[in-house]
Order: sequence, then structure tokens, then C-alpha cells
Amino acid sequence: MKKNSSHVLQHMLWRGLYFFSILLINVWIARYFAAEKSGQIFYIVTNLSLVLLIASISLESGATYYVASGKLDASLMANFCLVWATCVSLIAVAGWGLVLRLTHSVYLQNPVFLVSSFFFILGVLFTTYFTALFYAKKEFGLPNKILFLVNMILIVFLIAEKNNTTIRRQFIEIYFFSFFLQGMLLRVFFFRKYTYSGNQMFPDRPILKMVIRYSLFALIANLVYFFVNRMDYWFVEYYCSQKDLGNYIQASKIAQMLVILPAILGSSLFPLFSSQEKSGSQAQLTAVIRVLFWINAGICFLIFAAGWYIIPFFFGASFNLMYRLFLLLIPGILCMTMNYPLSAWFSATNRIDINLWGAMLALIVICAGDLFVLPRAGIIAAPIISSAGYFSYYCYTVYMYRRENVVSWKEFLLIRKSDLFRIRQSIGSVKDEFSPENSIVQNSTT
Repeated sequence: MKKNSSHVLQHMLWRGLYFFSILLINVWIARYFAAEKSGQIFYIVTNLSLVLLIASISLESGATYYVASGKLDASLMANFCLVWATCVSLIAVAGWGLVLRLTHSVYLQNPVFLVSSFFFILGVLFTTYFTALFYAKKEFGLPNKILFLVNMILIVFLIAEKNNTTIRRQFIEIYFFSFFLQGMLLRVFFFRKYTYSGNQMFPDRPILKMVIRYSLFALIANLVYFFVNRMDYWFVEYYCSQKDLGNYIQASKIAQMLVILPAILGSSLFPLFSSQEKSGSQAQLTAVIRVLFWINAGICFLIFAAGWYIIPFFFGASFNLMYRLFLLLIPGILCMTMNYPLSAWFSATNRIDINLWGAMLALIVICAGDLFVLPRAGIIAAPIISSAGYFSYYCYTVYMYRRENVVSWKEFLLIRKSDLFRIRQSIGSVKDEFSPENSIVQNSTT
């Protein structure tokens, strides 16, 4: 039990530090480039993230599932991932260049940008695949230590060279290369630690077909979730100003940071939710939801109380809309906080369709709202619409859960003295086949 508990805590610690380093990079970008320019940078990354998601075919999902179950050798799958990532990166960057040409992007005038885009795509694919393979081998600390270390090196470099005008001109190339460095280090460390002594290079065709079939199903789910979390960026970019986009993306990124712990803890308890003893795990599920809700509610209250002063101090004066936008995202944050453990529950009981239908409902609400309300009401409507989408998703999953389990609405909100004990018990009860990425949807690198 202690060993399994340390797996979960190690993952939460280092994954948390990694995302904290991402927050520091976001703050630096915001202060250095202000709202308008930083919004453009993150908008480019969002577009590339969609290209990446399609190119990856969510291969990490199938690899994790079959490697962790013992049906597939990790080294053979790593060889296949290496070749796949290299080939699809070349195809993806060609498609990306075509998109830039069709949209008459100014970045097309810079050939170095396309080269750096290739390294960005290749680096993120390596990061996604080899992190998943490390997790499948129950190695949680090392990959996140590597990601954290590279980000901290980048932060130190940017701070030390903040007065260097070359950094401003070549920032995107430097930023993209940091992802490539992360991916290459993960690749090197994985092959050094897990090598295959036989002559076989790739998995057998039958098992590879099963991996790809599983991954393609995961890709559909991941695309839906990606659009739920990112679709509003495209609407805001089209209907609002670049400054509004920069403010909204940063507010959204802070909101996404607050659901990292629920996402990690929910997926970490996947094996427990898969067990036959549903009576115990049901009580642990509601305890997890209550504790996570009040943790994030407390953080949101602190931002509500002091954010008017803290946000401009850290991000700069150009982010004068960010505080109000974040406040309007709070209902959505709290809904997603409670929804992640429920999504893990349904995934663990082979009811992924409920998660997909809930996400589709949220996507419809967000698209309809952004299409008809955003042009008339302006940027202030974007977080309200997103919160409405997340709220509809949460209501649907709670409704489906209550159809199958006798539980009142109060069970999801009213804190109890035994809740922390139940969470510790849950972490200690995670079985040896634990994998933080057992749920279909993976944590986004970008």
C-alpha cells in the first residue's frame, strides 16, 4: 500500500512542479510581450496543438494501455513511436505551412519559423509518447523531473537575457526548441533505461493494430475535449481584439491550472473505481469531489479578494480585463473540478460514452453561445458562455451518476470530517497496475 501511495504522491508532486514551471513561463511571456503579442503567441500554440493532436492519433493512449497490461513490450512500442513521430512531424509541418499560406500569415515570411515548428511538433510528440511509456512502466518521477528541469533552465535563461533584443525577435524559435529538448531528453533516458535485447524492432502486426484501434477511439474523445477547452479561443480571436484575446487566454490558462489536481487525482484513482467493491469507492468518490471543490473554491476566493491587485502585478498593466474574465470563469472551474473524478468513475466502469455525450453537450453550448452572443456582447460574454458549457457537462454527468447510485446533491458539496481520511485511504488502496494516464484523455503538454 505504501508503495502504491508513493506512486500517486510522486506523480502529483512532480507533475504539480512541472505545471508550476509552465505558469512561470506564462507570466514571463505576459510581462515581456504584454496582452496583444502574448495572445498571438498562445494562439499559434493552440493551432499547433490541434495539428499535434491529430498527428499523434493519441498513440500514447493505446501504448499506455497495452504496455501497462503486459501485452506489449515497451521498448518495441518506443521504437514504433520514434519512427511514427518523425514521419508524421514532417507531414504535419507541411500541412501547417499550407495553413499559413492559405491564411496569408506573416509567419510564412520567416522560413526559420517553419523549421522551429517542425522541432516543436516532433518535441511534443516525443514528450507525449515517452512520458506515457514511462508511466506505463510505473516511472512517474523521472519524466516530470526532466520536463520541470528544462522549463526552469528556460526561465533562468529568459530572465538573464531579458534585455537582449534578439530574444524578443527569436522568442518563438527559442520557446519551440525547449519542447524539442524535453522530448529528446525523455527519448534518450527511456532508451537508456528500457532496452530490448532481441532482434525484433517493432511490435507484431496484430498487437499493433489493436494499439492503433484503441488510440483512434481515444483520438475522437481527445478531439472533443480539446474543442471544449479551446474552441472559444477561435471565436474570441475572430470577434474580439488581440488584447482581448491575450487577456482571455491568460485567464483561461489560470483556470486550467486549477483543474490539474482534480485531473491527476481523478485519473490516479481509476483502478480503485474499477474495483468490484463499489460501496467503498462510491464514498471515496464523493469525498474526493467535496475536498477538491472546497480547495479550489478557497483558491478562487483568494483570487477574488486579492486578484485585482495581484494579477496586474504579475502579468502587467495590459491585462486589465483578466481579473473580471477569471471571475466569470469561476463557476466553470468549480464544475470541472467536480467533474474530473466523475469522468474517471465512468471511464473506469466502461461508460466512456457518458463522458463523451457530456462533452458534446458542453461543446454545443459553447459554440452556440460564442456564435450568437459573443459578437453582440463582446469579450465579457466568453467566460460566461464557457462556464455555462462546463456547467451543462457537470449537470449531465451528475444526473447520469444519480440515475445509477442513490446519492443526494448535498453529497457533492457538504464537507465531512472523514473526507481527508477517505482520500488517504483511496490513495493507499490504488492497485499495483496503477497508471495516472488510465483515463482516455491525456494531460496536455502545451
